[in-house]
Order: sequence, then structure tokens, then C-alpha cells
Amino acid sequence: MVERCRCGAELLGSLHFCVGCGRPRAQALVPRPRTGAVPVGAGARAPQGRTAVQHPSAAQYRPADRYRPAAPASAPSAWAGPQPTGYAPGWGAPAGWGPVAPAPSRTPWVVASLVLVTLLLAGAALLVLRPDLLPGTAPTVTPAAAPVPVVVAPAAAPVVIPPTTYVPGYSPSPTTSLTEQAAADSPRVAATAGYWVPQLSSKRAGTSDGGITYDEQGILDHYRGLAAQYPGAALVWSGDWPVFRNSDYWVVVVAQPFTTAAGANAWCDAQGFGSDDCFAKKISWSDGPQGSTVHR
Repeated sequence: MVERCRCGAELLGSLHFCVGCGRPRAQALVPRPRTGAVPVGAGARAPQGRTAVQHPSAAQYRPADRYRPAAPASAPSAWAGPQPTGYAPGWGAPAGWGPVAPAPSRTPWVVASLVLVTLLLAGAALLVLRPDLLPGTAPTVTPAAAPVPVVVAPAAAPVVIPPTTYVPGYSPSPTTSLTEQAAADSPRVAATAGYWVPQLSSKRAGTSDGGITYDEQGILDHYRGLAAQYPGAALVWSGDWPVFRNSDYWVVVVAQPFTTAAGANAWCDAQGFGSDDCFAKKISWSDGPQGSTVHR
């Protein structure tokens, strides 16, 4: 490297300014041709697409600031960074030099990964809460609750008050008392259907027997007397049974079944009744009066 003053005079290495002109020293740079550059001589032409660089010798060197190649005004320098040592501005950077490309950012990949994980978690939660959305899965149908059966309580059966029961303030007529008593004794009489029973009395209002003409009250008193003496006595309304010839009599029988008429008559004999006061009577829902009475 040759150091000269800016006026062109050679400068000694131990001095920092030119003695002849008094100007600071300047370094005369001897540029090296870039790769692919060829020296430009007389009659020589630079290859197309390459930059011709003149390589001046030390004897032909002229000040660098006066003979430095000028870059075109329209085209910026190919190297925007600091020029390396030994090369003048405008001559371009050496081969292999160039701007450093910035490292690619990882932010888009991180954001995309977070979005993908969020979508996967949301899909898994949706399938757990709604499995019926899977293809081929039938929707879950909640069975309807079975209707509660409505139980209707049956109507209470009418209470039949026996005439012998005393209720304060209640005084039925004799006819009502007879009707109530016959209804109360009806189950015991029905239990003897198809059998023979002893018959103790048969009266209606106006009947005369033993010098007494009976009315409803007299018939009721007569029944109560027989019932007190014979606990099996029962009152029957003849219109309820087809075995009686007349349908308007109050009949007193003993609800004790016998398989034959003779058995019922034997009971009358044992109790000491007269032949007209006790005899055998068949109780039936289908038989008529004919053959249903056997006297002693």
C-alpha cells in the first residue's frame, strides 16, 4: 500500500501530513478485481452482465477522490452496509458479501398450534356432552313417566240400622221397622235357599189369629217376641220369594236348614208347637208355591 498526500506527493510512513502541501495524508487503495471482473485494456470490452474494473498500477495511480468510479444516479449501490476495508465506495461489495436475512418468526406457528388445540378440546367436550351427534348414533330418548293410576274409592255401602237399635230422636213407623228388619235378616234366609226350614208365623195387616187382629205394630211385636224366644227367627217379606202363594205377608221362619221336610217338622215337634203354628217350608229362588209346604 502506497501512502501519498492528497496533492499526489509521496508521504513518508513516519509522518501524518504532507510537508510539501500541508494536507493530511490519504491512502491510495489498490483495489483487487472482483470475481468475474477482468482488467480493462486497450481495445478490450467487458463481458456482458459483468462490471469492468480498471486495475491501476502504482506508477499510473492518480488520487482516488478524483478518479473513483461513480455509481449511476438512478441505481443505488448493491451493498447498503459498511464497505469493507480496502475498497472504495461505489465499487460494490466483494463476492460472498451481502445483507443478512432476518430469522423467520415463530409467532404464527405458536398461534396456529394454540388455535388447533382449542378446537380439539372444544370438539371433545361437545362429543362428551352430546354423544348423539356422532354418525350412526341414535338420539337418546327419555321415556315418558308412566301415568299415575287414579284410584276411585268405591261408594260406601248404605248402613242399615236394625229396628232393635235405639237411636236418639229416631222413631220409624211400624211399616218402616218391618222393612228394615226383613232387609237385615235377608242374608241369613238366603243362606238356607234349597233347604227346608220351620215356619212359625204368616200375617198381614187385618189378619185375625187367636182372637187378635193384627196391624203392622202388632206384627212387629209378634216377631220380636218369637225372636227373643228362638234366636234363629228371621223376618221375610213374601213378595221376595216365589215359594209363597201371596206376596204381601210378613213371614217368620227359623233360619236353620234341613235337607227334608220331615226334619223341619221334627224341630216343630220338639219345640211343642201346635200343628197350625209350625210346619216345614222350602226356601228357593226358582220353585213355586206348589210342593213347597208340608204340614204336620
